[in-house]
Amino acid sequence: MTWTAGYNSSVAYTTGYYQEQSPSFLNACLVMQRVQPPSIEKFTYCELGFGQGLTSLILAATHPNGEFYACDFNPLHVLSASSVRDEARLPNLTLLENGFGDLAQGKVDLPLFDFITLHGIISWVSDETRAQIMQFLTRYLKPGGVVQISYNAMVGCAQIQPLQRLLMLGAGKGGDAWEKASELATKVKNLEALHFTRNPDSTGRVNGFNDLNKNYLVHEYLHAKWTPFHITDIAREMAEAKLSFAGSARFAHMTPVPWLGDDQRQMLETVNDPIEAEELRDYFANRGFRSDIFVRGKAQLSDIRLREQGRHVYLWGNASAVFKPEVSVEHATITRTDNSHKVLFDLLHRSETTLAQVFDAPELAGLSLDSILKMLRLSIAVGETMVRYGAEQPRAAADRLNAILLSRIERGEVWGALASPRQGGGAGVSVLDQLILASLHAKADPVKALTKDQDELVARVKRSLAATGLKLRVGDVDVAEEDTDQRLGHILEDSGKTLLAHAVELGFMAARKTAAR
Repeated sequence: MTWTAGYNSSVAYTTGYYQEQSPSFLNACLVMQRVQPPSIEKFTYCELGFGQGLTSLILAATHPNGEFYACDFNPLHVLSASSVRDEARLPNLTLLENGFGDLAQGKVDLPLFDFITLHGIISWVSDETRAQIMQFLTRYLKPGGVVQISYNAMVGCAQIQPLQRLLMLGAGKGGDAWEKASELATKVKNLEALHFTRNPDSTGRVNGFNDLNKNYLVHEYLHAKWTPFHITDIAREMAEAKLSFAGSARFAHMTPVPWLGDDQRQMLETVNDPIEAEELRDYFANRGFRSDIFVRGKAQLSDIRLREQGRHVYLWGNASAVFKPEVSVEHATITRTDNSHKVLFDLLHRSETTLAQVFDAPELAGLSLDSILKMLRLSIAVGETMVRYGAEQPRAAADRLNAILLSRIERGEVWGALASPRQGGGAGVSVLDQLILASLHAKADPVKALTKDQDELVARVKRSLAATGLKLRVGDVDVAEEDTDQRLGHILEDSGKTLLAHAVELGFMAARKTAAR
């Protein structure tokens, strides 16, 4: 076994941010599923397999009251993340270059943890490595501690396993591994192989390869191990580490899910085992990916305890959202005929409030706590409502990190998100939007700068686009070089104020930096 333990380390992982790993978000998920969360007044946190490190960097910056550790065996990942951490001055983040075996055996001096998260790890490593992860959880998670774990789900991915095997066959033919892998898969598909004819999901994935980041595709498919799991199998392994299933880290997946048909719901009501019911829901949705929360010691919240915890859950309406009676979630369209959904929408768009205050709102009198939770979970799932557990933390560290990320983006690096103190984590931002924000970041009055300094801003964004190797696109069409200045000017005029308002709302920029507030 090599130091990579079957994981492809030939290219650096993509720089994604995953809100499901945020302590603030996880605690909100637990409360919204009636499970007692740990305190985040002062806590310890560990991310296993941090990739480029953006998630841990953002979480450390937005949770200065937490002590963060992040581990990855790839020295390139550790080097990259350490550089950003040091420049942004984040003393509460320790980055470790260690394999899971060393950690599980106690070869590194570590505290016990309140939170341990793993995004996209266990489906891509060996059985031996997965056992080491379980040993680590057993050894280092506190009583009452939380584990977030995401992985490929067997029900939706079983038919993709032959495609992954085909890609690995192609990758072994020498040269550029991904080029050879995708070339073989495309050729077999185009020759009308019955696998692709009878498995449209495989066909769709091959057809979409050119639209995805190559590094992501390598890390998704080109591993010695590529294993989807049933929730029942993961829960069984977790139980050996004294961990109980507490629910989903995705609001669209939380039970009772809103998209079940009446007959499906009635059938599931006859199932007493909650893990078995979870697996059956995977079949109904043909779910291909899960993000689950497990806890060491699952304490259910009574109505009294739920109201107490509700004082720590903050909710507010997404300013860009418009209420729609019909909404899409996961694989289904849901029609909201109950006017209470619109009443809740209007309530949350007036001001930031707490879950406890929502429970007591006169507009929702007569509704049970669970009915309100069900409406809120759907509203969060479709992006109408934002949620955070705990008071918004001081923003100094987040401002430092955002300044560093924006400056690095201008130099050609790609970082997919910025730190958002209000959300207790981060939020994704497009490259162009980040470049525009970078050009406005140092301005005393960014709103005035949109018109007063437009030529300067356009020139700066153009230089940054060149550094990233990107071309300006409008729709699906590249903008010609001679038209770039004019197009960028129009973007600043048409969307600049909206972008700034969005940046202030999310906390990417302080309100005092823009005259828009």
